[in-house]
This record gives sequence, structure tokens and C-alpha cells, in this order.
Amino acid sequence: MTKESARKRLQDFYFLLFTFGSGLFYFCFYLVSITFALGMTVIFVGIPLLACVLRTTHTFVQYERIQTKVYTDISIEPIPTRTNSGRDKWMKAREAILNSSNWRAVFWLMQKFFIGVISLICAVILYIAPLVIIVTPILFQHLDIYLWGFAVDSWEKAICVMLAGCILVWINTRIGNSLVQIVGMYTHSMFKAIKR
Repeated sequence: MTKESARKRLQDFYFLLFTFGSGLFYFCFYLVSITFALGMTVIFVGIPLLACVLRTTHTFVQYERIQTKVYTDISIEPIPTRTNSGRDKWMKAREAILNSSNWRAVFWLMQKFFIGVISLICAVILYIAPLVIIVTPILFQHLDIYLWGFAVDSWEKAICVMLAGCILVWINTRIGNSLVQIVGMYTHSMFKAIKR
């Protein structure tokens, strides 16, 4: 494996982990903050709070665009920056709450949690599991290892498992890169939906 391909594999692995981390953050942040803001609308504190939460979508969507460009080389045209009008707070809050692109952004960002869970599972299967399988000849002497329904208890079996791990590394490189491109296309689709 060349240094460039090893760097690309590591970059793809990081992107899948970042997808999980950011998806978890968006889901928790919007679920808690929107629920809290809607609950506080009874005493009118929730309306400006909800508007502030919805204004964060622009920042997070731009972050997603940059992250996608860095890790996947998929270029996405940025959403125009919002201008700060000189109207009073209640009019700005009303405008933020009634802006449908804010709600679409919340939907797409929260949905990224489920993509992040799939990305985390795939990252473990595609990048960590083959490395553990490769070191089986070292581990089988100290641990009871069972892979694919049989016990690895001899050098012959350990070497066969190690070779299978090497083949998996080669195959998983292509699968992992395709998965990263799919996640990048999700971000691209998110931008199209928000701009509508």
C-alpha cells in the first residue's frame, strides 16, 4: 500500500467518523433545543429562542459544505449569506421561524444522525475489523478467537485468516471510498433541497 493510498484510507475513515459525530450533534442539538423552545413559547421566551436555534442552520450547513469539499472533493455552491435587516427582534424572529429553508435544513441535518450511525458501523467493519483480522497470528496464542464460525487455534488457520484480512483491506478500500462519495452526495442533495 502506497503512502498516498494509506493517507486516503485514513482520510475516508476520519470522514465517516466525523459524519457520525456531526450527525449525533445535530440530532441532539435540534431535538433538545426545538423541544425546549416550543415548550417555552407559553411564556413568549420560546419564540426568540426558537428563532435563534433556526438561525444556526446556516452555519451548520456551511460547515457541512466545507467538510464535504475537504474530504470528498465534491464542490457545492454556498448558500448566500443572510443579511441582517434593521427590523425589530420580533419581526426578525417571525421571519426566521416562517422561513421554510430553515426547517428543511433542520430536517436534513437531523437526518444525518441515521447516516452517521450507518457510517460508524461501516467504518468499524471496513477499516478496523480487517486490521484486527490481520493480527490474528499474534493474538490467537493469547486469546480464544472465533471467526466465521470456527476457532482459530493453529498457525495454519491464523495465516489463512491473516491472508483473508489482507484481501479484505484491499476490497474495503474501494467500498469505503464509494461510501464516502455517497455521504458527500447526501450533502449535495441537502443543499439542493435547502435552496428550493
